Amino acid sequence: MALYAAEGIVLGTRSWGEADKVMTIFTRERGLLRAAAFGCRRPRSPLAGAMQMFVHSDLQLAEGTRLETVKTASVRAHHAKLSLDLTALAYATFVAEVIRALLPEGVADEVFFHKLAAILTAFETRNPRVTALAAVLQTLAAAGLQQSYERCLHCGTEITGDAFFLARESGVLCADCRMGEATPFSAELRQLLRALEQLDWQQPPALQLRGGTLMAAESVVLAHVQELVGHPLRSLAFLAQLE
Repeated sequence: MALYAAEGIVLGTRSWGEADKVMTIFTRERGLLRAAAFGCRRPRSPLAGAMQMFVHSDLQLAEGTRLETVKTASVRAHHAKLSLDLTALAYATFVAEVIRALLPEGVADEVFFHKLAAILTAFETRNPRVTALAAVLQTLAAAGLQQSYERCLHCGTEITGDAFFLARESGVLCADCRMGEATPFSAELRQLLRALEQLDWQQPPALQLRGGTLMAAESVVLAHVQELVGHPLRSLAFLAQLE
């Protein structure tokens, strides 16, 4: 089996056998991949610390036909708050589930990899609810599945004020193109969605948020994600229990 080095962040774990795990890892070099980590559930395993959710590591992997194999792992960051703050953990788990569902396996995206590392750091210092919404919007953009907020879907007119949202076409309509099923879509809501989609994680701006606008943004984005995924997200049940 050919060996190769990769930098990766754990986004999913599943127990396998008596002491092993199957990992979902987002790597800088090869994007999403699945790998077996043999013996990592044993307390003295040299892989034990690195094979935990959200740990960022330098890895040596062996290529396989169905699964890669984790041979060695050296931890870069483990994001301690995500193991201590249940709310931050719940929102980070939601983001991880969306990434696993929407990004293709085996497609490298170095830009998004670095965003993901910064997003996990942001969960330690910023509002986890807002961080998660921004992260999901940027995941949709990385997958080419983002909604359209800037121009009317039907006539192409630039949207500058309040508009209307057409869920089945994942975008906005101007007043002239409004259809019966389209719902009001305020300029404030559009500005929030665009600001979060373009948020610079290295120099995040201070955001002025109203609770109602944040809830509206979550509703628009979550409905889109649910439609794309096609099944209930398990992490949402976890979030609902916290509420």
